[in-house]
Amino acid sequence: MNRKTITRRAALTLATGAAALVAAPSILRADASYKRRLNMQSLNSGEKLDVVYWADGDYIPDALKRIDWFMRDLRTNEKTKMSVRLLDLLHEIDTLTPSKNPLYTMSGYRSPKTNALLASVSEGVDPASFHMRGMAMDLTQDFADPGMIYRVAKKLGRGGAGFYPTSKPFVHVDVGPPDTWVYPQKGRPDRAAEYDRDQAGKRKT
Repeated sequence: MNRKTITRRAALTLATGAAALVAAPSILRADASYKRRLNMQSLNSGEKLDVVYWADGDYIPDALKRIDWFMRDLRTNEKTKMSVRLLDLLHEIDTLTPSKNPLYTMSGYRSPKTNALLASVSEGVDPASFHMRGMAMDLTQDFADPGMIYRVAKKLGRGGAGFYPTSKPFVHVDVGPPDTWVYPQKGRPDRAAEYDRDQAGKRKT
């Protein structure tokens, strides 16, 4: 056997091994069930929820119901169907932050009554808030770096992101039209109307 034959055999062996290495991750990814989960704790009620809400290509109805209740209006105990786009955004934000803490939530769904009450005592509350649509969440995660979630949400650009560096700092995220602000600045006041026009246009097409 000459050197040329050995070289060819070695090349074939290396090529076969490389192909196996390339194929193996693909097989593993196909066999593994991809999941999305949310690990949250309410700073107002103390409730905790760590739940897989999406798996194997679909949302899990029972998990969504648990999330709807967790994100309820704590003043009235009213709940709504939370936007799955919001849940996916929260999941992605949590994935991209370095913190291992849960998402500490402050306000999810707000009934119109609660939102009107808050708007009457704070100029930082939007009278047409996406909280009333189940499309927004106020939260924090790393108390040493309260603006971390804001920076991630701003970079994603998949909705509204506002940072409120108050005595108890928090971040607002929603899945309405993209916008960013830092309190005392406010988000664009026409965002809710813009969203409604966009949805109406989609229904006509």
